[in-house]
Amino acid sequence: MSDAPIAVTDWQPVRYCVETDTMAVEIRPWPGPENDDAIGRDGGEDLVIHYAPDGAPWLWEIEHASRHPEHITGALAALQEREPG
Repeated sequence: MSDAPIAVTDWQPVRYCVETDTMAVEIRPWPGPENDDAIGRDGGEDLVIHYAPDGAPWLWEIEHASRHPEHITGALAALQEREPG
């Protein structure tokens, strides 16, 4: 572990809301215009996978995240697959 400050970037792929126990993992930055809509599809218990207008997955929304480590690991694996390097 390091005491060095964390670099701030424009894109923060993982967000967690303590009040609702909901985690959102963007597996890629939003690919289109800001006013375009995503389509959410059921991805399993307490999981909605949102697809961008280009048809590819964009965000995993995990409800009751503390009860679903399998969804968290799946979302992070999808994020790693898309990240270069």
